[in-house]
Amino acid sequence: MSAKEDIIDKNQGYITFNQIREAGVPYSVIRRKLDSGELEKEERGIYRKPDVYVDELYTLQYRYPKGIYSLETALWLHGLSLTVPFEPVMSFPYGTNTKLIKEVGIKPIVLRSNYEEGIVEVQTPGGQMVRVYDIERTLTESLRGVYKMDVQIIAPSFKMYAAQEKINYSKLIKYAKLFKVEKKVQSYLEVLE
Repeated sequence: MSAKEDIIDKNQGYITFNQIREAGVPYSVIRRKLDSGELEKEERGIYRKPDVYVDELYTLQYRYPKGIYSLETALWLHGLSLTVPFEPVMSFPYGTNTKLIKEVGIKPIVLRSNYEEGIVEVQTPGGQMVRVYDIERTLTESLRGVYKMDVQIIAPSFKMYAAQEKINYSKLIKYAKLFKVEKKVQSYLEVLE
């Protein structure tokens, strides 16, 4: 049982069915923990200690593992936006059926190309690791007109990025070309210099 406890501690109070199976812990042990209230079922295949913060971003990505947090949600997770996303935005590969995804309150973006470009992991406020697009991709992609993102979110995000004094110009230009927003990125960078 200590293997399960170690996994739960490493995951800030969470454990998944796959982690239980990989640790060789019989499901009957988990069932007893659920019955006694030592564990709670967050959703199918994911369990947590009752005193642990419910991390919706973690559980949504567990439920939809192909989803990568993007746009407004990615800006917030990277600490470049103070606006907490009411409706999490996730990008999915082309061909994904988004009907159920929309029903649970996710704003899905289906990408025909560049889905796997720039995926990193960041920690949620609840302490869990989730997949998200890197800062430079998120900033440049947010400038695409098709997404109609509010300039009141984008402009402060660029300012916060510049304030970190770690501007990666080569990545910004690479993504700007990829998403065909070179002029927009250039104008933001000129303002920041």
